[in-house]
Amino acid sequence: MPAHKNPLKLALLPAAVLALSSLASLSLPAAAQDASRESAMVLNLGSGEQLIDALRQQHRGSSSPFFRTLGSESLAVQIQDFFDKNGLVSISGHALGNSNSVFFLKGSAKSLGGYLALHDKRKAFEFSTGAVDGAKGQVTVREVPYTKVFPDFEEEFQRDYDRAQGITALAVAAPVYSPMALRQAPHIGPYANQDVTKLESKPGSPWVFYLNTTAVMSGSTPLNGVSKEQMYRAWQSVADQYSMLNMNVTTNRAVYDAARTANTLRTGIINFVNQDGRSFAPLRSFGTTSAGTLYRNPSAGFDYGYGIGMTGAHEVGHQMGMSHDGGGSGGEYYEGIAAYQWGPIMGNYWMGGSWANQLFTWSRGEYSTANNQEDDFRIMTVNESVPYVADDNASGKPLQLRAGGEINPLDNWGQIERNTDSDVFSFNVATAGTLNLRVDPIEYLRMLDVDAVILNGSGQQVARSNLSVNRSAEFKNLALAAGSYQIKIQGGAEGTPQNGFSNYSSVGYYALKGSLTGGVPDTPPTPLSSGVPLANQSAATGSWTYYAITLPSAASKLTVTLQGVNGDADLFVQKTAKPSTSSYACKSDGSTSNESCAITAPTAATYIVGVQAYAAYSGVTVTATVTP
Repeated sequence: MPAHKNPLKLALLPAAVLALSSLASLSLPAAAQDASRESAMVLNLGSGEQLIDALRQQHRGSSSPFFRTLGSESLAVQIQDFFDKNGLVSISGHALGNSNSVFFLKGSAKSLGGYLALHDKRKAFEFSTGAVDGAKGQVTVREVPYTKVFPDFEEEFQRDYDRAQGITALAVAAPVYSPMALRQAPHIGPYANQDVTKLESKPGSPWVFYLNTTAVMSGSTPLNGVSKEQMYRAWQSVADQYSMLNMNVTTNRAVYDAARTANTLRTGIINFVNQDGRSFAPLRSFGTTSAGTLYRNPSAGFDYGYGIGMTGAHEVGHQMGMSHDGGGSGGEYYEGIAAYQWGPIMGNYWMGGSWANQLFTWSRGEYSTANNQEDDFRIMTVNESVPYVADDNASGKPLQLRAGGEINPLDNWGQIERNTDSDVFSFNVATAGTLNLRVDPIEYLRMLDVDAVILNGSGQQVARSNLSVNRSAEFKNLALAAGSYQIKIQGGAEGTPQNGFSNYSSVGYYALKGSLTGGVPDTPPTPLSSGVPLANQSAATGSWTYYAITLPSAASKLTVTLQGVNGDADLFVQKTAKPSTSSYACKSDGSTSNESCAITAPTAATYIVGVQAYAAYSGVTVTATVTP
């Protein structure tokens, strides 16, 4: 996008603006001032405690400005926002007397980092703790490339962008909603007349990213012919790309203000702008009030919702700490792999605009020409301390069947929250039955490639589906014998990580739709009490029966026994999930119905006891005993 000659002031929020010194003020030690004279390009500002205290005192107005320079450049700033909580700070503002700039600093006294960027001069300065030899524990300032702070001002981007326009303007394929996308979560499904100034992806979360659409709205109506539906999809696309995090992507200013007041370090902001230009955002500015800038770009060859949504997700990625994913002919911006219709959202997503089943995801640089091996998820969840959402299907769920064996997506859906997650839906077939099932990703700007497996009661694979370059899984007229089954859903992959994509960022929401003949609703495990026998249990050959015992606190041992005089009942126990013959914490599978197994030092949790009838049995007693 063409660079705008006069970028908006990035710090949006009004506050009392106080002139500051060069950030160290009179409290800097003489040694630090000597260091600044010794090296014109590296300035030592003293310890983190000293710097934070100097900024705090000047923000309060109790200290006079004291100007410092690095080379010929003044490092004096004005502070708009100063937040301090539990030893962590967030400080935002701009250069003294120059609103066409941005300054932000965040972290603790021992680990402090941030930037001062001067847009008119295209200069930038990095503040960091212990970044220079001999300055351990000290905060230093050095000049860095302007594009380190604002990666989207790389010259290569303009060439790549112009080339992408010539390709994608002729054939644009915005994502198509799955018919299963039925508002399973606030950000899922087509526009349904919501107030686009009050959208929230995870209401109540203390982590908030604010899409400030004020400049492109007249009240609740978008300007410039943009529809509310398009504005909704712009928000929805950003919400989709961050749905694995417990972060509320919102257009509601009141929600942002409340979260910012509670803890600025858990918030971020990007401003929509009512004109064309090249969108940009300061790297690692999440946790401060320094905002990104998102231009409207109606000439992009995309509809507003899709184009601005992708760009918004990309720019917010910079604010969360991600740099560009480059390599191959795309240089700074990797163009993706057309054969698999996949590309990193921090690469050149424009090049995939014509793909019918596009998949734009986070990356750790696994493709063969990658020039950036940053772990995007680690940056967001560790460096920026934004947690994943909780697992919504940690122990397995019964498959819900409606009349006639209908599998309805309103009853059967979930989320793959991270790449180590898998979700299980269990069901029973009373007599020979037939399964027809489709599993779709249900987010708009999806990241999930669905991989689904049907397992029998012994944990053996009956069937598997991961449709090629399609993102869904499907089973047609799958014949099933009587017995217990599980549908296991996880993130899929295609090709190889070097030429294709792994399941690294195959995360997101999904839903199930279809039918099952001969199926019976799955029953929850029968509860057990410690030391209380449950007698007269029976089952037919091949079937599973489940029991559950809850440990409210850790214990020294959990012992489970079976006592019977006929048949062959085998015993399996697993923490939180239903066990199988291949997944268990302990087992006992002799040739009779007398079995016993124990778990030493079990933690507080619900343990599921599974009894498989290797041969039909009756009159069996099940007992679970917790030893404190």
